[in-house]
Amino acid sequence: MASTLADSAEIAAFPTFTRRVLAAVSIAAVAVGSEAEDPNFPNRTQLRRALATNVFANPLDYGSRFAWAVATNPVITLASSDSDIQYTVNSVWDTIAGAPPIPAS
Repeated sequence: MASTLADSAEIAAFPTFTRRVLAAVSIAAVAVGSEAEDPNFPNRTQLRRALATNVFANPLDYGSRFAWAVATNPVITLASSDSDIQYTVNSVWDTIAGAPPIPAS
């Protein structure tokens, strides 16, 4: 577990970790790009899709951005499973996209 800020920074800057995160980001981008538009929240859909497009236009930049966001999750370590990294990438997608959360009903 990344127990300190220094640990999180070390994980985020580790090249192998960043490459694993980038692979997860690419998988998420393809999935987001194929989502149906939510008519109740069109701006949210547009922001999510714009991030998906931007990921493939500049993947190295987004690999680093997501690596920092993923590394701040306290359960993520260099030994984390691919599924844990994928789950965490998916969970921070909206934050990095600037997409507002769907309001609770």
